[in-house]
Amino acid sequence: MDIGTKVEAVADLGGGLTQSVPAGARGVVVHRRFDGRLEVAFTLAGLLGGTRSVTVAVAPNEVKPL
Repeated sequence: MDIGTKVEAVADLGGGLTQSVPAGARGVVVHRRFDGRLEVAFTLAGLLGGTRSVTVAVAPNEVKPL
């Protein structure tokens, strides 16, 4: 996938020591790493309302293009 591609998480991502992203969250590819993983900026519901953005490194099979 190219930078700028809009994607959707196919399963829950992260957790533990990384940001959690729920399945179905939408984001945009912002970087392709040398190891083949993608950095995706997801827009999620904020903790106290509004929205927040988190950037998570994912494998290409963990997201699908929109």
